[in-house]
Amino acid sequence: MNIIFALTSLFFFLWIVRNVLFWIALWQLKEYRFDRVKIHLLETMQGQTLLFSPWNMVRWVVILLYPLVVIYERHIWSYQWLIFFIFFLLALQVLREVFFHLVKRPVITIKALMIIAFVFFIIALLYVLPIANQFVWLMILDKLVVLIVAFAIFAFSIPTEFYRDLQIEKAVRKIENYKRINKKLLVIGITGSYGKSSTKEYVAQMLDKKFNVLKTQGTNNTPIGIANTILQSLRKDTQIFVVEMGAYKKGEIAQLCEMVRPTIGILTAVNMQHASLFGDLENTKQAKYELMESLPKNGLALFNGNNQNAVELYKKSKKKKILYKVKNTSLSKITDEKEVAAYGIVTEKNAVSFSVVLGKKSLRLTAPLVGAHNVENILPGVFLAHHLGMNDAEIKKAISVLVPIPKTMILHQALGVSIVDDTFNANPQAVRAVLEYMKLYTGKRILVMQPMIELGKNASEEHELIGKEIGNVCDFLFLTNKNFYQDILRGVKKSKKKCVVVVGNTLFISQRISALSQKGDIITCEGKEAAFVLDRLF
Repeated sequence: MNIIFALTSLFFFLWIVRNVLFWIALWQLKEYRFDRVKIHLLETMQGQTLLFSPWNMVRWVVILLYPLVVIYERHIWSYQWLIFFIFFLLALQVLREVFFHLVKRPVITIKALMIIAFVFFIIALLYVLPIANQFVWLMILDKLVVLIVAFAIFAFSIPTEFYRDLQIEKAVRKIENYKRINKKLLVIGITGSYGKSSTKEYVAQMLDKKFNVLKTQGTNNTPIGIANTILQSLRKDTQIFVVEMGAYKKGEIAQLCEMVRPTIGILTAVNMQHASLFGDLENTKQAKYELMESLPKNGLALFNGNNQNAVELYKKSKKKKILYKVKNTSLSKITDEKEVAAYGIVTEKNAVSFSVVLGKKSLRLTAPLVGAHNVENILPGVFLAHHLGMNDAEIKKAISVLVPIPKTMILHQALGVSIVDDTFNANPQAVRAVLEYMKLYTGKRILVMQPMIELGKNASEEHELIGKEIGNVCDFLFLTNKNFYQDILRGVKKSKKKCVVVVGNTLFISQRISALSQKGDIITCEGKEAAFVLDRLF
């Protein structure tokens, strides 16, 4: 039996390594936030499967059977062989995931490595405890992994929060000192339910053609992310600091504004994104509006006129304000000086052209970006460039060399097939933007999508609506998980054309797409999970 236990332990640790990496990767994806992990477990099919899958229930039943096995001792050998067989099957599952590159693991950071080491240390200590039946103890340890990882996250949150507060305090002192030295340092804050990263990027790129500009990198829109940007990159000659501001609950944007004290604020949009965390739309609106409330008396607030919730906040604001919007008309001038508008949009596969009204004049601009939705994200930069003194030629040149952030509507070509990487995020507006772009193609239209997350009580309705719109455009829809599958399918069935809906893992989806796609087709990958499919294509 010692040999059987040794083999069982081998299978156990093979499974445990996989399991620990999986759970830490999930926590990392959710930014180590308990509220986001809780929503994932309770509101998604993936989370519910982790907790209540038949295979998971079987293992719980085996543990609960142990008292009966103790009573009927003659069954103890069969019971231990059963546990051996369970871990053998789990080890086979791990080997399969390794072979097909399906293992989920965290991005390697110092924090992740420390948590991994701590978790394995705890598991090793528990493994060698002098327990009467070591076989059943392995089963119990397997179920304790979730709690051990959660405990490790909590334990490391204490020094992490201390370090975070220290860095934020240092960053606040630094930016305040620099503002005293450089009276002209202008801070532009950008927030919104969607579009804020692209808007930040385009504003910074355009203004950088004339000014010394610093921007928050990537999606570093949290207090510690912004603090690190200030500490590492803010210089005494920095003229403009463009700050992306993210939040999951009320008060978080106000905290960011307290750190950097913006003079100009841009609200890209407000919708039900992350409603599960905010609670409802009204809370989301209040949270985003904290940016505008923080602006000084001489501040300037920009609102997206194509988003109804942003328009409502525009009407509410008493600050000096501008409404920017895209109009589907042959507009040639605007009489309202508080408005900047784009019109005459022409979308090509590799670029988008539009005219924009600035005061009493109109400029024709072309950006090397994929998708008409980018015009909405470019407009704040066009206005601010004009507002801060850039001339028409400088603005046109800045627009002509704009570069999108990675994983946002990036067009690739492979064997005559167009492949769009939009794996940065998946939200209703992003999906609608890619669907509009896919209409430019006459071949098969194939969408790979991760169902959307954290939409709150409207999640089912939103997925049904998106399903219908997808069905009206696409020939094939591949879903990376079963979350809201029935809602999406119900929407697809209401569409005017036939769209085949398939759910599968990244390997299965990539194989199916490679087999059915041909020259002239377009494949769009939407959402983070779709990135794994993209990596396997062609």
